[in-house]
Amino acid sequence: MSVSIRNAVSGALSGKTIGRIIFNEAVRENAPHLSGRVLDIAGGRSPSYSSLLPKEIDLVRTDITASPGVVAVDMNKPLPFGDASFDAVLLFNALYAAENPPALAREIHRILRKGGVWHLASPFIANEMPEPHDYIRYTSEGLTRLCLNAGFSDVVVENMGERATAAAQLLHPFFLFNIVRMLVYPLALLADRLIPRSVLSAHPAPIGYFVKAMK
Repeated sequence: MSVSIRNAVSGALSGKTIGRIIFNEAVRENAPHLSGRVLDIAGGRSPSYSSLLPKEIDLVRTDITASPGVVAVDMNKPLPFGDASFDAVLLFNALYAAENPPALAREIHRILRKGGVWHLASPFIANEMPEPHDYIRYTSEGLTRLCLNAGFSDVVVENMGERATAAAQLLHPFFLFNIVRMLVYPLALLADRLIPRSVLSAHPAPIGYFVKAMK
């Protein structure tokens, strides 16, 4: 996915990290395809991407603890939903907290209807995020294998960002003012575009990956 300089600047002025800006762009590109009943695992009550999801979907929000409009679901246990009960499942930036990712992937496959889609975002180059735990980072190949081994038939993995934006993401604590972010983010995006394709292919270094896995 490609993030415009305009979106980078507006995101910087609102205090977002470059990783969050790129992730939101990935959601924006994929959200129009969502329909029917959608399960959002570990998204909580007010995730940053909520405004990007179609208004007409039947969205089931979940988190480790219940709150108004949010169902309590522990993704480290069998999901409390029937077979083939959802048209899509979202798992954004939480796979690293799963104690047994293959078991979770199989559960997601089970509750999806035939032709359903699993949208997964997972960090690669990022700080540790113990919320409450942080166990693992997957490569593109690892995410593909995770989905295929769970029974998904078609898996597409997209890189989110590259070396320069990954560096900007890691250095975010040093950008104390939004005006600094406004200057750094566009430069990082431009630097990413200068990386040779051979390097991108052989040695990718993204902030994270966005996955679309079809049942």
